[in-house]
Amino acid sequence: MLKFLADEDVPRSFPSQLRLHLPRVDIVRVVDVGLGQTPDPVILQWAADNGRVLITRDEATMTKFAQERVRNGLPCPGVIVVRQAVPIGPALRQLIRYATERTVEIDGQVVFISAPRRTLL
Repeated sequence: MLKFLADEDVPRSFPSQLRLHLPRVDIVRVVDVGLGQTPDPVILQWAADNGRVLITRDEATMTKFAQERVRNGLPCPGVIVVRQAVPIGPALRQLIRYATERTVEIDGQVVFISAPRRTLL
């Protein structure tokens, strides 16, 4: 199962909500590991050193730094960007899928969780 690191911009309740649905999930928040107010490249390095996929809502800078790491051949266990418009329920469902399905490949990638599309009847 994937190990996660939740960025500061992820709601505080997110890790506990994820644990309710997936009790064995290994998730820590950046502030819990002493990385509060830390530059994005340092957070990405810590995630790589500790084999954790980063969960963030920072589409602008975090994705840029993650892609730069990959281009430079540096390790990047992956970044999951939960877009701002995505409610917690759909975001949790996607994260559970990423955490449990062996066919999902995140290593070295930036993956986006978008709001579900609405269908007209």
